[in-house]
Amino acid sequence: MKICSLASGSRGNSLFVESQHQRILIDAGLSALQIKSRLESIKINPDSINAIVLTHAHRDHVLGANTFSRQYGIPIYGHPDTLDELTFLLNGNKKIVPWKGPFSIGDIDLEPFRVSHDAFPTVGYLIGHQNKKMAVCTDLGVVTSEVEDSIKQAQFIVLESNHDPEMLLNGPYPWELKERIASRVGHLSNHDCGTFLKSILHGAVQKILLAHLSQENNTPIIARQTVLDYLRIQDESILEVIEQQKISAIFEF
Repeated sequence: MKICSLASGSRGNSLFVESQHQRILIDAGLSALQIKSRLESIKINPDSINAIVLTHAHRDHVLGANTFSRQYGIPIYGHPDTLDELTFLLNGNKKIVPWKGPFSIGDIDLEPFRVSHDAFPTVGYLIGHQNKKMAVCTDLGVVTSEVEDSIKQAQFIVLESNHDPEMLLNGPYPWELKERIASRVGHLSNHDCGTFLKSILHGAVQKILLAHLSQENNTPIIARQTVLDYLRIQDESILEVIEQQKISAIFEF
């Protein structure tokens, strides 16, 4: 599989995933024009995308989904309740596919799992192709047993490392928003991310991408170093950060 983050953060999220025969987007939280531009910058023709797969209904994950779907005739997959909540956005779109459990898009297998967030439902995905598995899990306030059981199967992990608790506490956000971010239905901190990864890290893991970093309450350097302090691994190249404004490298495993 090949993976490239087009954007990751509170201002828009979209992850490109390619197998031998399929190309999909996990979320489409940028404008359709931005998605097109970023795909073309990595030499991907937008009309070669086979599906858009949604994690939840928040704007930073769905903003361009309907327009991009209509422009290129791309089906949108999502939890039935998520698609119902987005009726105002997807109204009239004939390319809507609700899933009711594990499903496949060509040679890509997707196993959704629930995560704790204040958009109900929110899911992560365990994505399989041949004998390889990748976990995509952002927008969660706490790691549940369901999250752990899914992520520990993966060789490639995309996991939220949203905020540094001290930066959040002392930052510019109103107290209500700070409480929401730090809650069990908010966002995972660097420390919680590091603690969890330490508990499930195994020798088959090839790459970990820290995702959905707050631009106000975190930095790539702080997130990566905090998680490394927990992992204490010899090969630090395993761990990388994906960002809001930068298209990531294309990772292959």
